[in-house]
Amino acid sequence: MSVLVVVAVLAIVLVVAGVVWGIVALVRRQAYIRSIRERGWNFVNTPTWDSVARLSNPPFGIGFDRKPDDQISGVTAAGRSFQVIEYKSPYWSGWVGMVTLSRRLPELWITGGETTPRYGVLAQAVPAPPQLGPGWQVGTMDPAYAQETMSPQLCRQLTALAAGQPGVNLSIDGDQVVVLDPPRKDLDRLAPWLEQLGAIATSIDSTPLDRWIQPEPARRLTFYHHPDWNWIGVDDSLLQFAPVQRGGSNHRTSDVVRGRDGDGPPFVAFEHHWTTTRTESYTDSNGNTQTRTVTEHHSEPVLGFQLPVRMPPLTVGRKGLSRGIEFESAAFNKQFAVFAQDAKYAYDVIHPRQMEYLMAAQGRPFRIEQDWVWFSPGEHSQPAIAHCSLYLRGFLGRVPRFVWRNLGLPDTPYPAIESTPVG
Repeated sequence: MSVLVVVAVLAIVLVVAGVVWGIVALVRRQAYIRSIRERGWNFVNTPTWDSVARLSNPPFGIGFDRKPDDQISGVTAAGRSFQVIEYKSPYWSGWVGMVTLSRRLPELWITGGETTPRYGVLAQAVPAPPQLGPGWQVGTMDPAYAQETMSPQLCRQLTALAAGQPGVNLSIDGDQVVVLDPPRKDLDRLAPWLEQLGAIATSIDSTPLDRWIQPEPARRLTFYHHPDWNWIGVDDSLLQFAPVQRGGSNHRTSDVVRGRDGDGPPFVAFEHHWTTTRTESYTDSNGNTQTRTVTEHHSEPVLGFQLPVRMPPLTVGRKGLSRGIEFESAAFNKQFAVFAQDAKYAYDVIHPRQMEYLMAAQGRPFRIEQDWVWFSPGEHSQPAIAHCSLYLRGFLGRVPRFVWRNLGLPDTPYPAIESTPVG
């Protein structure tokens, strides 16, 4: 038998095996979905954003590309609503199970056994109750809230849940008790697991926590610890005034976010996409010279903060080939290049205390153009926006009061803060 015949036979076998495997997987999936519905539960192949709109703590509330997938929902024997859903983002992917609480409460994180805290969590670690035993961790933004929530009854329920799985990764997210990695493949295990989760929710509901009730949030895509950020998605009108690349064609925006942090300036952030074409020559298989059109796709992150008043042009960036304005600090001059049309204005704004801040914060380059501050963030991401927001807030808070008054404001719009972002 020739080599070509062997290769052809193997290819046919692989194709047939693939088709058979696809059929088996489809049959198994349909049987799984049928079993879900026979229990009185619902199954949605492609759930909408409403399925996770109320959730803002990790793994939710982080990143721009968030994808809910297969969803199981229903009611426990005690009448408590639940859902088990697949969720994917750039920072985490997997399955999540949750049951509903009677109140919206602050975030609380509880991990035990063979698990680790979730990516992006900003909570403070506090001592776990001794009833839980070794290996448990508790995180919160307010230790008093954690102490009131971690009742002996809740500790018993958590211990019971941990007995049936290698690790527990649980949180309170608004009016949901959320646990990662539910046993969703085995419905005979999933049903009692959900009842255990319901018992945990009952323990929390029975604890007097009304003073911790949180307000109802807007129904929109949320960002963890950034309640005033709003997801826009697409807004090509931004290209009319933002300092983007103007060459090429097919200009568009994606992942547009607007918002602000506290008393800082409002921002707009997005990814700018465009294409360019060029003609190149090549030699074909016959040795003839031909030409072809090549299309290249480009993108750049754009991040701008709007100021309450127009300011003179000023650029603050890393030291490069251009020297920039020389300041009295040799260490600052070695790291930074500052450019301004008015050197005196630059000296007023970049004073010794400001230089110390800029060197400590190590922020991204930025330039002030009229009433906007435009950053070179390096990437379009939630951490980059948050870092630049805090970095700029610290910079503006150190601009002297007389500078703002000279620009026409009665006083500084940004009181001084001591926070210094790192990285």
